[in-house]
Amino acid sequence: MSATNCPETPRQKMISMMYLVLTAMLALNVSTDVLNGFTLVQKSLSQSLASTTAKNQSLYGQFEDLKSQNPEKVAEWLNKANIVRQKTDSMNEVLEQLKYDIIVKADGQEGGDLYKECIKNGTQYAIGARDNLDASAQVAMAVSMQGASANRANQLKVGLNKYAALMEQMVQKDSTRIKTIRDNFNTEDTKTQNGDPITWEASRFEMIPVSASITLLTKIQTDLRYTESEVVNYLKNQVDASDFRVNKITAEVIPTSSYVTRGGVYEARIILAAIDSTKRPKITVNGKVLENEKYTAGCSSVGTFDIKGQIDLPRADGTIQSYPFESSYIVGEPTAIISADMMNVFYAGIENPMSVSVPGVPTQNVSVSITNGILTRKGSGWTVRPTKVGQDCKISVSAKMEGGKVQSIGSKPFRVKALPPPIGYIEYRENGNPAKYKGGKAFAKANLISSNGVKAELDDADLDVRYNVLGFDITFFDSMGNGRIETSNSTAFTEKQLDLMRKMSRGKTFYISRIRAKGPDGIERILPPIEVKVN
Repeated sequence: MSATNCPETPRQKMISMMYLVLTAMLALNVSTDVLNGFTLVQKSLSQSLASTTAKNQSLYGQFEDLKSQNPEKVAEWLNKANIVRQKTDSMNEVLEQLKYDIIVKADGQEGGDLYKECIKNGTQYAIGARDNLDASAQVAMAVSMQGASANRANQLKVGLNKYAALMEQMVQKDSTRIKTIRDNFNTEDTKTQNGDPITWEASRFEMIPVSASITLLTKIQTDLRYTESEVVNYLKNQVDASDFRVNKITAEVIPTSSYVTRGGVYEARIILAAIDSTKRPKITVNGKVLENEKYTAGCSSVGTFDIKGQIDLPRADGTIQSYPFESSYIVGEPTAIISADMMNVFYAGIENPMSVSVPGVPTQNVSVSITNGILTRKGSGWTVRPTKVGQDCKISVSAKMEGGKVQSIGSKPFRVKALPPPIGYIEYRENGNPAKYKGGKAFAKANLISSNGVKAELDDADLDVRYNVLGFDITFFDSMGNGRIETSNSTAFTEKQLDLMRKMSRGKTFYISRIRAKGPDGIERILPPIEVKVN
């Protein structure tokens, strides 16, 4: 529906009042306070202009969305809206160019360039020669070859009158908007305080400080964007203004859910897709007349159940038009899907991911409990941290059904095992790719020296468990077979260990033993030794 009243907002009233007061004060004295006042009004107007421009862009986007849904119906009104946009942008460009030329006249080309930069960045330009009384008239009131009546101020006045006339034509059925447009673009000549006649052009550009002229031009730009918003809103509302209340009637069954667990309640809305709100239809379902549009049925047994009926709508001539409908719903046994995301066991000492769901029940209505463990919500799933090894974890699931009833759905036990021990390896790079040496075969000395030390991992791809190596021993043998042990207290080889490796000849062997590693369960383990054959 189109608006019937367009009252000014408190902000608009404030801006208009400041504009009138400051304009009147100009006739008395162009003081610093007055100029500062215009600067404040200019800033406020600029903010309103930016806000209204953004709002209008959103409005056009909504219009385009409506066209994509119904091109034939919306095209006529969108075409008119695009004309409004083009005319508004054109007038705004005229005003913006006039402001720029006045600033260049007052502050020079450097000032004009800075003004454009401020417009681009969305910041406020501080006019240098804001008290200049000549620049505005020199730009806007200069006599052209076509005569005094063809100056830029006069051309602006003519353009605004044409723009206002076009906008009035667009909203010809809305008298309130027409009055607002006429008030915003009133270009009639007025009189001075002494009663002398003064033209609209002269009142805005002759003997007016630059800061005042720029502010007055910004006010016109704000009026343009405000008018654009009002007119486009009006056009958008006309899309369905002349539609019939009902042009197609079909019976519909809208269930809350077509799958219901035993003990739950099936609920559906039986409605017409389009109805006349002044005529309540008669709805009959499975031989029973409903008191309202909601149909409910208890679900005490499983299976598929049909619902049939009709909607009777009285016509204007007193006859009845019937619209039959039918649908069905399924009642199933309550089930819970409980699964460990890694495998069918839980490992002690770590967080085991788990998924729980109940078909037909929203996730937020599903509750989960556990024995022999700690259960934690994580994202869309859960994590389980078992307490004791060898004792099962029991996962139990309940759900809040329709009507607020909490119902037990099911449970499932999981075995709890200790984490398997990891194995050690030497991490190195081969042809630019990461590689692992686990012993038993010849190992290039160059790869050994440049390696990242000793690491540990589970020899099980199904478990993503990280281990930290705390330290290890290396046993080297001299030519007499005497052993020498060098210890590292980190995951990396020590300098002594590396020095001894560099001195080893091809075919020699050393052993990495007493590899100490700790996993997420906090248990420190001694890993099997690694036999290294130097190649």
